[in-house]
Amino acid sequence: MDIILSQTKGWRNDRGRKFIGKDYLFDIRNYNFDSIIGCSRINFPNVVYNIAGTDAIDGMYEFRYIGTLGTLVKENIVVVDGKVIKDFLGTSVIMHEGLTAGHKCTFAVLNDKLFISNGYDDVLVYDGTYTYEMGAPLAKNLGIAGVLSGAYYYAITYEKDGVELVTGAVSNTVNPSLNSITVTCPIGPSGITDRKLYRTESGGIELKLVTVLGDNLTTTYLDNIADLSLGADIPTVNSEAPAPKFITVINERLVGVGVRRRPNYLYYSETEIESLFATIGATDISGQGNDNTGLTGMAEDYNLIVVFSEKRIYTVDLSGETASVRQTTSNVGCLDGHSVAKVPPNLTFKGGLMFVSNEFDVRVFNGNLAVNLATSFDNLATENFSAQLNPVDMRINMENEELEGRFFDYKYHLIIDKEIYVYDIRIMGWSKYFIKTASYSPEYRKFGILGDKFYIGQKNTGIVEEMYQTELYRDEPVNAFFETAELMVGSNYKYWKDLVIYYGNTGNVQQNVVVTPDNNSNLSKTLSFALTADGFDSNYFSPAFFETATNTDDYKVGHINEYARWMRFRFECNSKFNFRGFKMTVDGITNKEE
Repeated sequence: MDIILSQTKGWRNDRGRKFIGKDYLFDIRNYNFDSIIGCSRINFPNVVYNIAGTDAIDGMYEFRYIGTLGTLVKENIVVVDGKVIKDFLGTSVIMHEGLTAGHKCTFAVLNDKLFISNGYDDVLVYDGTYTYEMGAPLAKNLGIAGVLSGAYYYAITYEKDGVELVTGAVSNTVNPSLNSITVTCPIGPSGITDRKLYRTESGGIELKLVTVLGDNLTTTYLDNIADLSLGADIPTVNSEAPAPKFITVINERLVGVGVRRRPNYLYYSETEIESLFATIGATDISGQGNDNTGLTGMAEDYNLIVVFSEKRIYTVDLSGETASVRQTTSNVGCLDGHSVAKVPPNLTFKGGLMFVSNEFDVRVFNGNLAVNLATSFDNLATENFSAQLNPVDMRINMENEELEGRFFDYKYHLIIDKEIYVYDIRIMGWSKYFIKTASYSPEYRKFGILGDKFYIGQKNTGIVEEMYQTELYRDEPVNAFFETAELMVGSNYKYWKDLVIYYGNTGNVQQNVVVTPDNNSNLSKTLSFALTADGFDSNYFSPAFFETATNTDDYKVGHINEYARWMRFRFECNSKFNFRGFKMTVDGITNKEE
């Protein structure tokens, strides 16, 4: 009789080796399922950016916008050490300094402007040329003659019901030399009656009154006011602009959650007005659901905003003037909103929002993808897609750790501590990456998709790497293996004769298979296979008469020659190896042999 394995269901360790079935792998490291047949050793990340220092990568984003010439512009953005840097994979340019390092950033695009938020500092706005804080003016030196020389920045306040609202947001800095400054002034939300424009003196930090804009319509002001002619100081901040941890865009509105001062509120701007305020355009989400916990994440899906709290999941419809909030029937919340990723459907996989729940497992939030109305959420599901993984291990690894999830190339990637958990939707199974060499043990923190390439940023160094690139990691080998379940063909002893491994040719590879009978490591033996790049053994066959192309499938035979009830196999390889399956020949034995 034979035992054959060609299509695995991935990693499973939620129960003992004898109970998971031959279709699962009990342990796996640095392999993935590039094909539905077998599995392949991964290519490792390659360093593409390294800034001096030990500060973590806080964010990466590809900003696409229509430039001044009417053409599409693409800029790769990285946030590290409090700096926002564009074109960091080429000739780096620092766009902004002064963010608080160590806070992950989220990004959103509205009206060809990039918004950057970290939940701690004022939201930044980048329009392709200038970077300023959201709700603040934009200052430009267009070369118009004037009296201003030095370094200046601006702020604006908003008056409502006789109260001057001071947000604390400031503009970019300009450096005129006997020029006037063109100031673009943001329009406030509904109810604002007038605005006041403030500016520093040359090289100063105190904001003083420039002019009063007696309406909520004027968008441009030409400033040629001498420093000595400036008016009163700006009042103390009394309506601090929200700093959401998570931002997105829907229905021409900027939306944010995760504000420290009001953690259960969702903030949104008026249509095409790029300002968020503490009291205008804010909705209590979790308070409506009576769970009263902080909002931990957010994503746009189903033409709605899906909002996660610590205990529940909500949908928010912003197609009208005000937010319409609905608590779903899902009975879990989200542990870390940075784990949320939109995953498309694939064959039997329904798709939806994949995330780490407050139960310390990985779930998928999904509904009827064909219907965009809130009423379609009557049959929502939060399916546990990590049920095959040991829940105790998951909890231990996740507690007190920053999480990061991203979908790329059929795979949901989840950073947990020093490991990357990977769910492949083609086989609906898990794998795990642990990248460690003799010299390097990187810790990862942030993913980024720039163009059609997948990047990962480190936790303790300013290093960005491109995923799936090299056979070695920084010129050093990385251990990779996978282990089968305990395999059995009957309750009695059997003679395990041969192991046939099928593989895809990738070059000359030494493949070791550790064979362990009856869970007894003292009886383990190692079978070594020399896997050649060609489809024949040149010691015995002539290339003139046989196929010699690479990347063809081939097989090797090893002899087990052991008596056992159970048998497990550990495949170890520090080189590229494409496993396509195995077959074991097992014979019955006579009573005398037994």
